[in-house]
Amino acid sequence: MNKFKKSLFLITLLCIALVFTACSNSGGKDVDKEGVMATVNGKPIMQKDYDDALAYYKDYVEYQLGEDAWETETPRGTYKEIYEEYVWDEMTKSLLLLDAAEKEGIKASEEEVQHSLENFKINFENDEEYKSFMEQRGITEDFIIQELTKEILINNYITSKIDSLNPNNEELKNLFEEMKLNVLIKASHILVDTEEEAVKIVERINKGEDFGELAKELSIDTASGANGGDLDYFKYTDMVKPFSEAAFALEIGEVSQPVQSDFGYHIIKLTDKIVDEETTVESEKEKLIQYYKLNKYEDLLEQLKNDAVIVKN
Repeated sequence: MNKFKKSLFLITLLCIALVFTACSNSGGKDVDKEGVMATVNGKPIMQKDYDDALAYYKDYVEYQLGEDAWETETPRGTYKEIYEEYVWDEMTKSLLLLDAAEKEGIKASEEEVQHSLENFKINFENDEEYKSFMEQRGITEDFIIQELTKEILINNYITSKIDSLNPNNEELKNLFEEMKLNVLIKASHILVDTEEEAVKIVERINKGEDFGELAKELSIDTASGANGGDLDYFKYTDMVKPFSEAAFALEIGEVSQPVQSDFGYHIIKLTDKIVDEETTVESEKEKLIQYYKLNKYEDLLEQLKNDAVIVKN
């Protein structure tokens, strides 16, 4: 098992063995309250588990990008800040889903657990490497089975809530129009950190300065900035929602007002639009159904969050 594959595998284990550890450690036992970072519906997230999870991602980022990458600034903040938020979100999401599955009496069959364990072991070249890995992490196969079972419970819960849902023709039509699946656009953008910067750039464009030259000079998206902000052609679903909503609403040649996303503030210029008359609701039906179910899953998560009692210490 090479170093890169092991890094990916450790991330996989993290999702199974650490993200869910907050639940498994509390199962009917006393928990050291001093070590509790937060509780989700009374189930603890342990500070150590959070720190260990973050450490795995730090190792992964530094292996991929270099030793100093953890504190490197990106349009969304440092990698450290990004993964702090990500680990917290994943831990709370997993606890919410597991709690809901347990309350609804969702089960995992022996066959499902065995199949999941076999897939887990595929990551290792042989039994010796598998055993060595468990020894290094201080875990047993029973623990791995326990955590895989929780993953199955969550998947089965989601399946029970989402898979049976099917949109009607009107819902498919509305989703097709919302996602503009028959439209391809070409746009350029300038990305900056603050709204104040973005407003000043829009003012300069309105006074006649060249969009492409401003992108080269000011955009923190250096990849597109080097090409005058050009993002080439893309679909609605290729970009984050706030960006796509703004870009697809523009007329060719029009420049947007500042648009906020997780990456910062964008000024967008639409340069071309192609409408494919052969792309229809029927031709995109399977894709639309998947998007519909994804939206319902996100609604489910939002409802669980709204109903939950989450307390940070």
